[in-house]
Amino acid sequence: MFRIGEFSQIARVSGRLLRYYDSIGLLRPKHTDPSTGYRYYSASQLARLNQILALKDLGLSLDQVARLLNDKVSADEIRGMLTLKKAELERTLNEEAVRLRHIESRLRQIEEQGSLANYDVVVKSVPAQPYLSARATFPQFGDVIATLRQVVHAAGNRASGPLDNLVVVAHSDFEDENLDLEIGYALGRDVRKAVPLSPQLTLTARQLPAVPTLATVVRSGPAPELHLAFGALGTWMEANGYRVAGPCREVFLEPPFQTPGSDHVTVEIQFPVSKAI
Repeated sequence: MFRIGEFSQIARVSGRLLRYYDSIGLLRPKHTDPSTGYRYYSASQLARLNQILALKDLGLSLDQVARLLNDKVSADEIRGMLTLKKAELERTLNEEAVRLRHIESRLRQIEEQGSLANYDVVVKSVPAQPYLSARATFPQFGDVIATLRQVVHAAGNRASGPLDNLVVVAHSDFEDENLDLEIGYALGRDVRKAVPLSPQLTLTARQLPAVPTLATVVRSGPAPELHLAFGALGTWMEANGYRVAGPCREVFLEPPFQTPGSDHVTVEIQFPVSKAI
């Protein structure tokens, strides 16, 4: 099982939302430690969580969602409801396209029910590696995307030395705001030159620590659908007796933002893991 912060990273929802769903009885933790109060979740709960999120995206209130789930609404019924909503959203303004993508991907995860189909999980170790990066707390997710664009467009022109892959390290739980992230490029050799991106943000020479055991999976597709791979990797970790043992890394195997208007990404998701006791 996973602690709430680890489960929030796998499910790609905030810990605050999970705590709220717990408080109203919509999604209880699998286990709560009576002595510490720590909440523990199972990968098997992803199915119910994604049903909640899909129904909520349909515009239903949480009371309505609870009633539907208590009546054991089937995946087929949810699929039908989502299909109707999809048709409606396709007739709306362009800004609804992102919301539509989220609905489609949540629907796919409900249908897969935690299946590992189409995902090859690879366990490997990695050595320490030079890392030209900046760590900051980003107020909103939009600030993260803006900084990623800055790094992609500026680092290649100003860095001294060969660049490898763009790497994002998550030092905080997955939240809607105040994300503690480290963003930068893995390097082929040590680099001492700093790369200023703005008066507030500078890429400096650091190091990606060595990790003896990484559970990894590669996802290629629209960025809003990355949670499918996170969920599959969480299912694999739990099924094979692993627990999360460090900050999650997202390694971009192809440079993002190369095609205007495209949100296609190829990312290797990496979780440091150790055997659960």
